[in-house]
Amino acid sequence: MKLKKSTIMILVMSWILFLGVCFAAFYQLEQMKEARAANEKIFKDQSTEQISEEPAEYADVRKFMADYYKAIQRDDREKLKTMVEDYQELEKQQDSLEQYIEEYQDLSYRVESVQDSGDYIVYVSYQLKIKGIKTPAPGMTPYYLAKKGDSFLIYNNEDHDTEAVRTAKQESLGRKENKELIEKVNEEYEEALKTDDQLKNFLKDE
Repeated sequence: MKLKKSTIMILVMSWILFLGVCFAAFYQLEQMKEARAANEKIFKDQSTEQISEEPAEYADVRKFMADYYKAIQRDDREKLKTMVEDYQELEKQQDSLEQYIEEYQDLSYRVESVQDSGDYIVYVSYQLKIKGIKTPAPGMTPYYLAKKGDSFLIYNNEDHDTEAVRTAKQESLGRKENKELIEKVNEEYEEALKTDDQLKNFLKDE
């Protein structure tokens, strides 16, 4: 049975879906931040100094995510079961990937910690090479990771998100560097569609 292309659309456009889920709450958070701005201004220079160096544990998060994408591309489902909170959700994605996707290229990982939780949010950017199409599709997927023993666990089903997880995602979306990343990926995506009609036609909603 031929699988629908909707899973591929989600992989390529997931940063836009992430925006849609978070937009309303983000607007409210922006108003709250403006109210706090005057009180926080005095500490601005000092705070910038404190966060200029990346925490050492970010390297462990990046390695975990690199291993996750290796397992995806090898279709190593036994390993993937240990890496995600909802394996059934991931299995649907894997079935579609096997049919349509040749490989993920140029993977990069932006990591940030979730305050007072020990959790992380990772923005993974990539070029998605679709079988039979010359031009890769630029994409980006945000992940929420929780610490699990000596490793991590990806929360890959938004229906299972707690209020704390939703709030963390919303606050992350409001950060300047993440807005800039989303804008960059969106521009690259639009440019790719302009240069390759075959890619554009493939990604049209069915």
